[in-house]
Amino acid sequence: VGAITAALLIYFFGWGIADPIASVMVALLILISGWRVVKESFHILMEGTPSHLNPEDIRRKLLGLAHVKDVHDLHIWTITSGFPSLSCHLVIEHDGGHDAVLHAAQSVLHDEYGIEHSTIQVEGERKGCPGHNESCN
Repeated sequence: VGAITAALLIYFFGWGIADPIASVMVALLILISGWRVVKESFHILMEGTPSHLNPEDIRRKLLGLAHVKDVHDLHIWTITSGFPSLSCHLVIEHDGGHDAVLHAAQSVLHDEYGIEHSTIQVEGERKGCPGHNESCN
């Protein structure tokens, strides 16, 4: 489009400067588009949190589920453009149903946040997170 416009301006008005101006405008458009692609790709490669998801909002929502006492090790990242993933640990009351809490959490993540892929570790309140050196990593 730029080359055709420049050619018409040169042909009808003799504006020889139209060609370099059109070339610079096209180059700027390419640079802007390229920067956006590089920026998004870098964010995905660095496994950054998707900008439309707020980890604190998700944490509060999961804490609001029945029998959930704590949420920790919450990580949200993008595997590919438009495909967010989540992993976390949920601490539940001793009488909370593991499968029911897991299903409720996955439903909230899917229905309210569009997170299709989640890995959730459900831990009992009494025994805590099994791990070496009393840590939960």
